Amino acid sequence: MIKSKNIIILSVFILIGIFFVRAVLQKEKTIKEGQLVLLELAPVDPRSLIQGDYMILNYAISNQTRAFDQVIVDTVAPVLNDSIAVSEVDENVLRAQQDIQEAVEKAELNKRGYVLLSLDKDNVGSMVMMMNERGEKKENQIYIKYFNYQGWRFNIGAESFFFQEGEAKKYEEAKYGGLRVDEQGNSVLIGMYDKDRKLIN
Repeated sequence: MIKSKNIIILSVFILIGIFFVRAVLQKEKTIKEGQLVLLELAPVDPRSLIQGDYMILNYAISNQTRAFDQVIVDTVAPVLNDSIAVSEVDENVLRAQQDIQEAVEKAELNKRGYVLLSLDKDNVGSMVMMMNERGEKKENQIYIKYFNYQGWRFNIGAESFFFQEGEAKKYEEAKYGGLRVDEQGNSVLIGMYDKDRKLIN
């Protein structure tokens, strides 16, 4: 009985090791062969996102459409301007979130899917549409995987950037996050780029 448990535990560790090695190899391949894609950071001033020795990244394409964002603005702003009770503000925020959730559900988007990006001559990506599965694309377009577990905000899995202690100052100039993206939509964050689309070293 003890022998069987040991074999099971060993097998689990071996499987974990295999998955880990495969993940590392996949990332290395993506970095080496993937398409460079620059995604604009939001807010425009990333200094507010610097936390010690890393940055919390918020991409413009990770936010839902402007229409979804406007739901919150249109619902909450009048309440704040009229100085109504906090409980009523919370109620309006909740209602706005529900409206956003309904819009996402109507779009029939899965928790995981793809964002189709259009790349300009400098490889800056802008969102074309969100899809559950990859389809046809133009020569200047590329798919990148998204993950959605909050109903209104879509992540691409590269939402933090770590740097060496004492280097925060130079990353205050960051305007874009640079990623390498493969044909399957897998992405790896490789660095921060300034407003001139140059890598910040």
